[in-house]
Amino acid sequence: MFRSLTPLGWGLAAALVLAVLLAMGHGLGLRWDPFGLAGRRLAAAQARAATAEADAGARRLEAEGAADQARRLDLHHQQAVSVAVATDRAQTDARSAHDASTPLDPARAARLREHDRRLCELASAVCGAAPDDPARGGDDALPAGPAA
Repeated sequence: MFRSLTPLGWGLAAALVLAVLLAMGHGLGLRWDPFGLAGRRLAAAQARAATAEADAGARRLEAEGAADQARRLDLHHQQAVSVAVATDRAQTDARSAHDASTPLDPARAARLREHDRRLCELASAVCGAAPDDPARGGDDALPAGPAA
């Protein structure tokens, strides 16, 4: 049987024996990696895992920040509504008071302006520009203070 093999047959038989030996060695746990490809693949996979973990952490922080910002915005909106309601109530009460049309004494108006100026110095962010029609008052109308 072996005498009838041609050189091509011998080459195929040797390749088959080599393939069987490699498969058996691989099955027994023998590894041959002359170019270190397995190590490179491992390093690349670890780098991708680290990048994915950092990206997931960033997305988590973004979500927490967005939720915190939404809470602060909701609180600010509730405060703005509360201030608007309280201001409207105070304005209505002031306009319907029995002495609403009585002008202030000029000395008292000057004292109130001075107190207003001091308050605006202490909390300049609170003082804004005066409205177009400050309570429809005349010369005794109090300004809102210097523009912030």
